[in-house]
Amino acid sequence: MKIILNSRKHHYLAIVSTFLITVAVITGIVGCEPTLAQQYDLTIASTAGGSVTMPGEGVFSCDMCVAVNLVATPSSGYQFVNWTGNVSTIANVNAAITTITLNGDYSITANFEAIPAGQYSLAIASSGCGFVNTPGEGIFDYDKGTVVELVANIVGDNAFVEWTGDVSTIADVEDATTTITMNGNYAITATFFCVTSCFIATAAYGTPMAKEIEILREFRDKYLMTNPVGKGLVEFYYKVSPPIAEFITGHPTLKPIVRAGLVPAVAMSIVAVNMTSVAKVTIIGLLVLTYAALAVWATRRRGRHT
Repeated sequence: MKIILNSRKHHYLAIVSTFLITVAVITGIVGCEPTLAQQYDLTIASTAGGSVTMPGEGVFSCDMCVAVNLVATPSSGYQFVNWTGNVSTIANVNAAITTITLNGDYSITANFEAIPAGQYSLAIASSGCGFVNTPGEGIFDYDKGTVVELVANIVGDNAFVEWTGDVSTIADVEDATTTITMNGNYAITATFFCVTSCFIATAAYGTPMAKEIEILREFRDKYLMTNPVGKGLVEFYYKVSPPIAEFITGHPTLKPIVRAGLVPAVAMSIVAVNMTSVAKVTIIGLLVLTYAALAVWATRRRGRHT
């Protein structure tokens, strides 16, 4: 009797096991079928006077909810107006460079118009670690003779260099905040220095927020970046500084020595940044006399020992 019961148990167990394995295999097969993302068609066209250069013109199939980059480029003598059609998901219908998110089949058109007589276009871009926040970056149209304010914004501990391109009517090409007078179609670029935190002063003081570094940074922006010689010195410092800074960081005992060596530079920067012209001349004169006296003393002492 026990043998029969055991036989039946094994038989039922085999049936259940076979059923579970079959279900698992079927589930696995079904689960391995790829789930295709729903796609929609985006139809893009343009009016006379320009074209859509990204992604192009025609019909494009794109995944649902994907943000597609749009770039409308006007032809010479024309300006971009707006996007029309199914524009409810376009980020900015008045911007030539924007995005559209696909939640259905959409058809859009980039509209252009001839630039009115007496108007000129200003194309603004940036290069390096910064951007132009006034009037922005892109293409702008102004009446002839308009004085346009330009403001280049520095990102982090970097530096503005100059405006390049069609700069003949820019008031000061080396000033981040300046103006340009619209007497023609212009294209300009704000150029910045991109720097890292691996500098000698930062390594010596242990933080880029040290007050001494802020003084040195202010001196750099006011007195070095405003002339070719100063810019050359800054570029040289940026090139040679990283490996030296790395060595200082790896040998902490050197930090007090380097800080002591930076004292004259910090002192001169404080004088230049904070004091009046008369005070600057007086202190600089005293420093020159001090260095001259030290040089004479060192020379005489050397002469006594020879």
